[in-house]
Amino acid sequence: MKTVAVLMSTYNGEKYLREQIDSILAQAGVSVSLFVRDDGSSDGTEQILAEYAKKDARVRYEMCENVGVGNSFMNLLYSVPETFDYYAFSDQDDIWLPEKLSEAVKVLEEGGALLYSSNQECVDKDGNSLGLRYADGREIFLSPVQIMERNMVSGCTMVFGKNFRDILVKEENRPTEGLLRNRIHDVWLAEVAAVYAKIVYDKRAFIRYRQHENNVVGANEHDKNRAAKERKKKLANKELRNGRSKLAAEICERFPEQAKEYPLLGICACARTCKGKRHILKNAKELRSYTGEGRLAFFLKVMLGWF
Repeated sequence: MKTVAVLMSTYNGEKYLREQIDSILAQAGVSVSLFVRDDGSSDGTEQILAEYAKKDARVRYEMCENVGVGNSFMNLLYSVPETFDYYAFSDQDDIWLPEKLSEAVKVLEEGGALLYSSNQECVDKDGNSLGLRYADGREIFLSPVQIMERNMVSGCTMVFGKNFRDILVKEENRPTEGLLRNRIHDVWLAEVAAVYAKIVYDKRAFIRYRQHENNVVGANEHDKNRAAKERKKKLANKELRNGRSKLAAEICERFPEQAKEYPLLGICACARTCKGKRHILKNAKELRSYTGEGRLAFFLKVMLGWF
């Protein structure tokens, strides 16, 4: 039976945490261990984690200082033993179907991909179905440029083998803390797997993806309130700007051999230079096609150095 380390970062997650942990420990066809890094919770999360760890040796947790979701997940990945066959990320508020991990392992072993991702069944805060996140026939962006522009590969569905884990944890391959505060962990894993051209996407859904007011990332791509909040954050905090060019620059720096197969990544990595801006604007039609940005908005982002 294959062993799987499930990595969960928690933050004030007491409301739905028990249901998610129960669904992870009930996984069929694999041997599961759950590693939890708490990112500075102030609610009853620690008590819940202590309760599970006391009664089930498969659950291990650590209470840590707040570093943000992206850095929390990657720090957890760096710390988990390398002895597992597979690794998976988990949110704190979803529900996994019993075959989620076994089906992912089966797909990975059949196809030779580095990274598995899947669709999700969206549910409301009470667990009532809202339908699939991505309808059948919807194009899922899996190329490096597409992911840089708009990531559709959700961290809570990711499963990967030790071979990909070994690539990710090498010191010279690790992203900066600043990038992870800007684009978080799932974008980084998706982008790294994409430059290796080894992502597999499963149109099936084995996760009930809960939508509620405290989601870090939600399924509604057209939520105007969420979009407005994100714009305000970027206006207030320079560190949250330039996500695309920062991602491209770090990928090109850490994976130069793989990245050179995608020239547009190199162009986007130079977004702050006059030459880079010109080249980005020359490719504006393609880049805008993935985000739906208007011409003027895209032009202003590039020229103001916000790309």
